[in-house]
Order: sequence, then structure tokens, then C-alpha cells
Amino acid sequence: MVWHYCDMWHRRIISCGGRFLIALCIAMVGCSKSPPPPPPVVTLPEPVEVSKGIEITEIADATLLPNTTREFMVQMVRNGCEGSIVISFDGLPDGLKINPERLEIKKGSTAGKAVLKALPSLGDKAVNASVTVNAKLEEKTASQAFNVVVEKVSRPEFGSISTVLLQPDSSSTISLPIQRHGFTGKLPLAISGGSPSLVTELKPLADEKNNTDIKIVVSANNSAIDGAMNLEVTTTVHGRKVVGRIPIEISRYPFRVESFRVVDVKRKATELIQLPVQRQKYKGPLEVEIKNLPDGVDAVVGPVTADDQEVSVTLSVSPTARPQVRSSLIVASGGNLQTSNFMVVRVLAEDEEKLPAGIINVSAIKKIFIDPSDAAPLRRKGSIGGRLTLASKQALIDFYGATPESLESIREGLAWLASCQRSDGSWALDGSVEDAGDSQVEEGPSPNPIGATALALLPFLSEGIAHSRVPQGQEELEQYQQVVERGLIFLALSQQRSNDIDDGRFDGGTYAHALATIALCEAYGLSGDDRLRGHAQLALKYLLNAQHQAGGGWRYSPNQPGDLSATGWVFLAIRSAQLTGINVLPNSLERARRFVDSCGVGPEGLLLSRYCYQPGAAESAEKRSMTAAGLLTQQYLGWKKDEQDLVAGSKYLMENQPPEQGTNLGDMYFYYYATQVLHHLEGNNFDLWNHRMREHLIRTQEKSGDYKGSWRIDGVPHGTAGGKIYVTSLAMLTLQVPYRHLPMYRLFKIGLSTD
Repeated sequence: MVWHYCDMWHRRIISCGGRFLIALCIAMVGCSKSPPPPPPVVTLPEPVEVSKGIEITEIADATLLPNTTREFMVQMVRNGCEGSIVISFDGLPDGLKINPERLEIKKGSTAGKAVLKALPSLGDKAVNASVTVNAKLEEKTASQAFNVVVEKVSRPEFGSISTVLLQPDSSSTISLPIQRHGFTGKLPLAISGGSPSLVTELKPLADEKNNTDIKIVVSANNSAIDGAMNLEVTTTVHGRKVVGRIPIEISRYPFRVESFRVVDVKRKATELIQLPVQRQKYKGPLEVEIKNLPDGVDAVVGPVTADDQEVSVTLSVSPTARPQVRSSLIVASGGNLQTSNFMVVRVLAEDEEKLPAGIINVSAIKKIFIDPSDAAPLRRKGSIGGRLTLASKQALIDFYGATPESLESIREGLAWLASCQRSDGSWALDGSVEDAGDSQVEEGPSPNPIGATALALLPFLSEGIAHSRVPQGQEELEQYQQVVERGLIFLALSQQRSNDIDDGRFDGGTYAHALATIALCEAYGLSGDDRLRGHAQLALKYLLNAQHQAGGGWRYSPNQPGDLSATGWVFLAIRSAQLTGINVLPNSLERARRFVDSCGVGPEGLLLSRYCYQPGAAESAEKRSMTAAGLLTQQYLGWKKDEQDLVAGSKYLMENQPPEQGTNLGDMYFYYYATQVLHHLEGNNFDLWNHRMREHLIRTQEKSGDYKGSWRIDGVPHGTAGGKIYVTSLAMLTLQVPYRHLPMYRLFKIGLSTD
């Protein structure tokens, strides 16, 4: 209480003193001058923060190799700046690219990614560039530089090589050099260019990282066409394509001995011949060898040095050499190249007017006919007597130029024909068995069993195979006797018998009937079976009655104005009948002669050296097939060997020889007739033709599969209508020409019996 009372009085005293002091101060002021007014109060704005703008952070330097990329980030400092920032680049040298070229860093983002790329064009020298990165946001900009280095690299290159000379059906191993220039590493290789006829194979590399060359095997198939081309070998190093070029020259005959001719030599003689050497691409020395000379003939070949244009050959003939002809092979080699050609060498018979003894073996003929006088037709010029024994066939083979290869082709053909005989003994033109070919199909042959059966039988008969015999010494052919018998039975049962003009007719048209007549006549001639003679006579009777009485020819129907194609086949039937002893009235032959003459369309003075299909404006154009058919018919009608139209016509045939390298059979109809014309004339023309024809047929025959032994219809006129039986039969009959018929214009000796 005492302390509280004292504190209260203390505060009152202070309060009274305060009031006194304040009053004193007021009194003193009031006695002086008034003070100045205070300065005006200035209100300052709030301070504004100043922006620093956009910034690009430092970008690291980059080092690249050619054809590589490097990713980098463009990092921005916005410093509060909003909006999209556009980035661009300056200072890029050629060959250096940045993707994208303009980079957008969107609002809210502070970084963008770009890719730096060094193109394959760089690397030959080092590149050091300063690249500027520019950034822009509205009016604000920034920039930043960084260094880019593209290093110099080593790249290999391919060396150059000289032109590689290549022949069809050959190959060559090529060494292409590589200059690495310090590059070590694998080289991925690719080969391109050339043509579809070339095949390339890259040999494995022994050292893929350090190899200094590559090995490539280049092969040309047999269809390769002459000409120049380039192969390209490529690799890619640091993105740049490196190309090596290999120049290729295809030449079937870079050089060749031009030997395709006939050389006739006599026994005990020496013959010096000079053969030209054609040089197209190769001028170096050659080695020349002669193969497959006739037995008893030797050859000495002279040297062929660089640039020589001919080669000398000396042929020496033994006194014991037998008359024969051979296609001798002339092989020329130079470097890694080789060419071949043929020279037909014939050892002449001592008596040029006669065939060698032994072609007709009387004892074999006696076995066929009880009465030797009945064998006379088989000894007639042009007859089928040469087929009777292996000995007679071999003599004709040697004398007229069949070969082991052509005989093998015939054997393969017989096997194929036998394989497609139907159960009733017939054949269909397409070679089908049973019902496969019985309905007409688009662009396919009708079955025509009469024509097909006759065509199929003829090669067996031409080989000397009948239903009752095979050639003496060829017992292996007995397997085909039943084939022939069944075919003959089919024809015999198919022949019509009536009391009118159709008596003896075969269905299938004039061609089929004529072919059936030929088959029956030849079967009768080989066997002497009188049952066949009756059928052959009836068939011939029908043909003679069907002749066009006014014009003298034959066509599709009896007494229809003729054409030379049908007439040619009919006349082959007439000739087959004559050669087996069946007589033909002279009037029919004379009418036929007039018709054939009317088809002559040769040049002035040689009208009958060329022929057309049918007289008249529409069909009067010259045709080589009709010329061959017309000439053969005229031979059978009695032309002499030196008939001027025949001589001129044979020259025309020689102008249309089979191709040396053909792959399609071609005009088999023409070849069939022309071969027979030239065979009857014999001489050098036939020897050359027969070589080309024989080799062409061997080359184009089917070698494998279901059709082995047959020939394709591709490229054969009328091949689609005739089918495989037609083309195969004509091809085989042409191969059999050397022994199928004896030549017409040459006498021959009758071989003595060895019994």
C-alpha cells in the first residue's frame, strides 16, 4: 500500500512538469518568425526488374568420321522469357548437315535436340569448321559457336584390268586388284551389270581385312550373245560407294579355223590343204588339232604363230583305208580360249560309179524271199534294201555319214515312240497314251490315229524292223517287233472295204491315207508278208482313184484340184509301192508330172527349180518347203542327175542349210524333203548338208524327262497341228536317210554271200 501510494504521486509530478515544459516552448515560438513550409512530397514508382534476355549454354565441340552422325543438345536459359525459340545454324561447310535445319524450342521448354551429320563426300581431307547456333525469341536473340572436326579417312579403290575375253559356255577367274591406301577392314562386296547370260561367283577372301585383290569367276552360258559389256564390283567405305569395272567381251569365235568344207582324198595319196584362220579378238599363236579322221587317214598340222592367217594340214591316206566319210573336228586353242569347226573328210571309192561291195547281202535277202527273183525290188535304186542287215546298214552309215551320236538319237526316239503306243496299237499325234488326246484342245492337234500311227511306224520300219524280222545282227531290236505288229494290225483293221470309191480308204484325210500307204508298202517290202501286200494295193488303188483327173494332183478330197504338199506325200506312197514291186499305171504318173510342173515358179530358164503350194494367184508364191517336195517328186518321176533345174534347185536348198547353233527344230517339213533330194544327188553338197542336219537334230532332241527321245514342236511350221509324233517322226526319218533308201543315181555291187 505504501509503495502504491508513493508511485501514484510520482506520476502526477511528472505529468505537471510535462505540461509546464510544453507551455514554455509554445510561448517561445510564438515570439519568433514563422517557419518555411515543408517541401512537397514526391511519390516514386515501384522499381521494375530489368530482363537479362535469352542465353545459349556452351555446346561441346564435335569430332566425326564421314558418313557418321553426332547428336547434340541446344540448351537455352530463358531468364523469364516466354514463347517459342527458333534455332538456326550458320557456318556449315559443304558436306556437313544439321537436322533439322531449323529447330523450334517450344514454349515451356528449354532444350532442343539436333543431329550433326558428315556426308560420305567428306574424308579426303580433314575439315575444321566453327558452327554458330543462333536463337531468336521475338526481338531477343542469342548465339553460341562450337567447333566441328571431320577427320580425314583412308578409302580403298579398285585397280583397272584389261578386257576379259569370254566365250559362250565357258568361264574365267578374274583377279581384280584393290589398292587399300591404308584402309584396314572388311569390304562388303557386290557384283552387278553384265547380262542374264552371265553368272558371277565371288570367291571367299583369305584375309578379309587386308586382301589386295578379289577373285571372281565369270561364266557365260551357251546362249550368250557376242558383244561388249561391263561388270561392276562395288563396296561402300565410310558411306561412299567405291566402284571397280570389269570389261567383258563375249565372242563365240575370237578366232577360228575356217575348215567347213569337204576334202576328198584317195587311197595311197597325200593331200596338202591350206585352211584360213579368222582372227576377230585374238592375235596370238594357236595350237591346232584334228580329231575323228576316217580310219586310215593321218594328219600333220603346221605351226600357227602370232597373226598367222592360215594353217597348213597334210593328210596321208593308207592304201587299206576303206571308202567312208567323217566329220573331223578341227580344234584351235590360244591362251585360255578354244574354238572348233568341222571338216568333212571323204575317202573316195575306187570306182566312183558304184557303192562299196557289202551294202546288199544277197544271203540276207534270200532269207526273206523264197525265190531270189522276188528280191529284185530290194536291189532297185532308191529301194529299202540297205536296211536288211547290220553289215549293210554299217556300210551305208560309213559311206553317207551317220555317227554314233545320231544312232543313239534314233535309239532314244524309238524308245519314246514305243512308250506312247496305245493299247489298241495306235498312236495319237500329241503322243498321249489312251484317252488323253482324244478330244480336240485349243491349239493342240487332233488325235488322227491313222496319220499318227503311220508316222510312228515309219521310223521302226526305216530301221529295218518289221513284225516278222529285224536286221541281221541287230537282235536287240526284236523288242520292237510287237510294237510294229500291233500298229500294222490297227491300220489293217481301220481300212475300209466297200464296193464304191471308198474301197481301201483310211480315215484322217489324204495325208493320213498316204502315210498309211507308205507304212504298209514298207512293211510288206521288209517282210514279204502277202497279207500286207493286199492292204497296200487297196490303199494305193484308193489314192489313184482320188487323183484329180484334169489337173493330176491330190488334195483333201477325191478328185479335188491338187496342192503340191498333199501331192508330194501321195507320190511318196506311190514310190514306196513301186519299190516293193507294186505296179502303178503310167497314166497316173504322167498326170502327176503335169501337176507338179504346173507348180513351178522358178526364174526364167529355170522354171522348175522352184515351186509353189498350188497354181493360181493366191498360192503361187515360191516356198522352200514346196521347192524341196517338188524336186524330190521330180526325181522320182524320172529326172536325171544333171537336169539343170535339179542342179539349180539343189543350190537353192544349200542356201537354206540348218543353223549351226540353232536351239529350235525349225522347218522340219523342208528339212525332211531337202535331205532326201540331196542324198540322191550325193557329192559335196550332201556331205555338208548332212553334217549340219545331223548335228542340228542331235542338238535339239529332248535329253531328259518324260519326253526324252522326242523333239519339241516349238518353232516348227505346222508343229502345233502335227504334234510331237509328227515332228519326232520326220526328225528320225531324216537321221535315218543314210541307210533308209539307196541312192537313185548310183550303181552298186551286190555283196557276195558268206554262207
